[in-house]
Amino acid sequence: MESMNKDRFSADLIHKIKESVNLIEVVGEHVVLRKTGGNYVGLCPFHSERTPSFSVNENKQLYHCYGCKKGGDLVTFVMEILGLSFAEALEELADRARIALPQSWMRHDSPEQSEQDRLKKEKIALAYKLNRFVAAYFHQQLMGSSPEALSYLERRGVGGEAIKGFYLGAAQDSWHHLCQHLERQKAPLDLACELGLMRPSQKAHLHSRAQESAYFDLFRHRVMFPIVNMRGKVAGFGGRVLGAQESPKYLNSSDSVVFQKSKLAFGLFQAQKHIREKDEIILVEGYFDVLALHAAGFQNAVATCGTSLTPDHLNLFKRFASKVIVLFDGDSAGISATQRAMEVGLDQGWVLHSAELPSGLDPDEILFDPHTGKAQGSGVEQMKGILAQAQPMIDLKLNQSIKQGRQSPEDQAQAIKQMAGWLSRFNDSIGREVRVQYVTQQLGISQSLLLEAMGQKSGTAVKGSSQKMSSHARVSVQVRDRHSGSGVEFGNASPQKPKPLNFHTQHKPQVNPLQGDRMRAGVQSPESQVLGPVDRILLQGVILGGGFWDDVQAVKGDFPPEINFKDLLEYLPAQKWVDQYMKEAAFRGRVPQSEWLERGTQDLDPMIREVLTAILVGQSTPLEREDFQTALKKRLARNWARFSQKIKHQISQAELRNDAELHTKLMKEYLDVQRKMKDFNSFYDEA
Repeated sequence: MESMNKDRFSADLIHKIKESVNLIEVVGEHVVLRKTGGNYVGLCPFHSERTPSFSVNENKQLYHCYGCKKGGDLVTFVMEILGLSFAEALEELADRARIALPQSWMRHDSPEQSEQDRLKKEKIALAYKLNRFVAAYFHQQLMGSSPEALSYLERRGVGGEAIKGFYLGAAQDSWHHLCQHLERQKAPLDLACELGLMRPSQKAHLHSRAQESAYFDLFRHRVMFPIVNMRGKVAGFGGRVLGAQESPKYLNSSDSVVFQKSKLAFGLFQAQKHIREKDEIILVEGYFDVLALHAAGFQNAVATCGTSLTPDHLNLFKRFASKVIVLFDGDSAGISATQRAMEVGLDQGWVLHSAELPSGLDPDEILFDPHTGKAQGSGVEQMKGILAQAQPMIDLKLNQSIKQGRQSPEDQAQAIKQMAGWLSRFNDSIGREVRVQYVTQQLGISQSLLLEAMGQKSGTAVKGSSQKMSSHARVSVQVRDRHSGSGVEFGNASPQKPKPLNFHTQHKPQVNPLQGDRMRAGVQSPESQVLGPVDRILLQGVILGGGFWDDVQAVKGDFPPEINFKDLLEYLPAQKWVDQYMKEAAFRGRVPQSEWLERGTQDLDPMIREVLTAILVGQSTPLEREDFQTALKKRLARNWARFSQKIKHQISQAELRNDAELHTKLMKEYLDVQRKMKDFNSFYDEA
């Protein structure tokens, strides 16, 4: 085993890989680098900054950030930027340098498992290799045998730099051109079918030439767009038809072992360093929109790959930027796609921005003449103005509905239902609460009415309502002092008096809280108005105890300061019930749990009573440990994110006061929190 490890991570192998790949080239794919003296500098890809503090020394093949103090060599950078293990980073670099890894690289305790992993890795590697081979073939066809495709690209404003940078290609107007090429090159045809490049012909028996009849090309008479993943590998293709009467206009690869269109964005690999620099993504509908925007200097533009925006897209985008501007077409399809994007964003806690295009124009038509392909004289300035006017989509939609709701009682009822649908999806309780207050103030309705339309308990209200609030319905936020100790205790911490969130006073003129970002850093969000699925799981776990409580104890050290188990629940009545239950003798096994539960369901919130009763009579769905652990980590991720926002707010205050010492201290704490949050990245966004 020692010799195997030595062979696997031998110094000679690592040295050979490092000698074959230039750190400047790898970093340059992710960071906009500028030569300064003997080094290259740019904005650090590992933390947010405005002044470049990230330095790369080409001679020493080392990098260092003077802001967050991250540093290392080629392997370290690939590990950090792509989230890979040491072995995976070496595999990535070896593949880049075309260095064969030793046979001892794949090893497992089980020979069967080792063989399965080997076959899977080989298939994935072969799929990427085949896609890259086909991309090269399409590119050669474009540059040597497809004047029609080149002419079409020129008319669309796509020049040589874009063709090279995005490795564009062309598929011939033939049913068998690619198939025959792959057969001649002894490529794996079954895998080519699986990747959506061709299909077996059902008329093979009618043809005398087996080479021609066995398969047919799926991409025919098209301009081809290779879709590259974040590791720079060709995962699939998109094709735009050249013939006016042919359909479909756009065709994309089918999902495969390397291509999932819901998780990829065209142009993101090329745009990532510019996105990091601007902390902003421009999301468009089409491939040509991306190419036109990049050519005009808007190099932070990307497009989805023939599908609507998905939660996976947003999970991918959050690695690079905090703001997304949706720049879809102004036709009915574009408007519908924009609203769907807004709703997906709300589900994921994102406030997506929207920029309005002139009627009937696409982004590429604003920037380039659609007949000649030449740059429009005022196109760049016009596009800058359009993007500068981008506003939060939810705010635009709410204001439109508010305007409609002022016309008649029936219109108001419809508007309230429409807005309630959007707000009920808003997975950011502070942002939702601000907008609930704004809508009710603008329409002059009670908050309980809007909450009822949102599917919440009728008759409840939020802070700021003219109606009285029950203790269960009161919405407040609590500011916690991170310097007062770890606070990671279970059921023993005394509750702190909540500080109410109140953006308005009687004596100040009302302002539109939708103008600008009203997210308040450093506060814990108000509880949900319903007992959601994650709260139900946590509630069941604390009642069932045993192994579920062992899971809580196992992550005790991962709780943010001043956060206890009860704080992980969002529904305030559930928080209070859990706090009380954990102080009772039943929690410690001193009285029968069934006796306490039966007594504890009297005069209780109905949603909590439902859970307790189901457990009491044995009708609750069995709770899986894995589901409980996932729910636990989701809520830890959410609380760490809130704690991170609190520190960011304090950093801003330190900057305003020019307190350099406090600023430095807070920045260190903030980076520590960011590193902590990486442990929960996969659980951050709740479904």
